[in-house]
Order: sequence, then structure tokens, then C-alpha cells
Amino acid sequence: MGSLKQMMTGARHWFLSEKGYALGMIILGAFFVAAGIHRFIKRPEHYGLLDLLGCVVGAFGGFFLLLLTDYLLHHARLVFIPWLIFLVYFAIIQPHFGVGLGLALWYMLGSQMRS
Repeated sequence: MGSLKQMMTGARHWFLSEKGYALGMIILGAFFVAAGIHRFIKRPEHYGLLDLLGCVVGAFGGFFLLLLTDYLLHHARLVFIPWLIFLVYFAIIQPHFGVGLGLALWYMLGSQMRS
């Protein structure tokens, strides 16, 4: 029983570490990209150049909104929760923004882990 308790404590510490947070954000980014791709597949229109440009614009918008989300997390936690719910809802509804936000999240993680 003691070994199981030590293992659970170790797992909790790992999930609360920097690697655990990074894994959670990688999974969240994959969820955003998958939700956006699923919405593109469900649409009857053909995926074209304008949709690709929409994903690029969504990535730039995602960078800005992720910076705003980070600021809210550190300075206004009561506003952070509804903001995060709005952000996830908007990323699921709008396929361009969902793919862009997922790619922006992955890029920000990659640039932080590289340095």
C-alpha cells in the first residue's frame, strides 16, 4: 500500500511539474487542431487557398489571445475562467481559429522548450 501511495504522489508531482504542464498544453493544442480539422471535414465546401489563409490569420490571432490568456491567468483569475471557456468554445465553433490556435500553442511551446 505504501508503494502505491508513493507512486501516486510521484505522478502528482510529475503532472504539476513543467513537463506535465507541457504535456497538457500539447494535448490541448492537438484537441484544437483535431476539432478544427473535423469542422473542415463536415463542411460541404472545398478546402482552398482562402481557408489556408484563414488558418494563418487564426494562428496570429491565437498568438495574441494566448498572450492575453497568460496575462489574465497571472493577474485576473476570476476573469480567466470565463475567458478560457469562451476561447475553447470559439476554437471548437470556428475551424480556422481552432487550427490556428492549436498551431500557435504548439509553436509557443516549441520555442519555449528549445531555449
